[in-house]
Amino acid sequence: MTPRAYTQSKRADATERTRRAILDATQSLFREERLAELPLERIAARASCSSRSILRHFGSREGLMSAAIADAEAETASTREAAPGDVPGAIRKLVDHYEQSGDEVIRWIAAAESYPLVRQVVESGERLHLDWVDAVFADDLAALRGAARRQRRAVLASVTDVYVWQLLRRRGRLGRDATEAAMLDLVEHARRGR
Repeated sequence: MTPRAYTQSKRADATERTRRAILDATQSLFREERLAELPLERIAARASCSSRSILRHFGSREGLMSAAIADAEAETASTREAAPGDVPGAIRKLVDHYEQSGDEVIRWIAAAESYPLVRQVVESGERLHLDWVDAVFADDLAALRGAARRQRRAVLASVTDVYVWQLLRRRGRLGRDATEAAMLDLVEHARRGR
């Protein structure tokens, strides 16, 4: 490797580390405070960089927020990803995800009406969940058309929603494994169209 290539590689690595630190700082502050307007100075302090660095990487506050939401969405999609047709595995990963962040998601949903940025995050999560339903239950939905498909998709999305997890886990006081089993049972009934 030539000295120039080595320098460019180090610079690219440093740029990526700074970008990652900014995204992580933005997401952690947003999770902690759910503020509509996170001050760039606070994000910069958490990321150990300057406000100018943030603007250099993302162009604007809106660019940063969009990138942070997209990054969190990609991470969530990766966490929940399951092999096509592996419904039990998909439900296991979904419940794992809800165990890690379900309570936080419920708080975000409650705050969505008051804060446009939180609403944007919630809407992104809703789209992500529907995409997950489409992927996990592709075989079940493929044979259906029109209203029948829309109804089955809506039912599958509903029985796998974070609110169902909350009702079973928090209100019903079921353990993690019992919650997974109950959700899988609901899914199997929904798959059969009952």
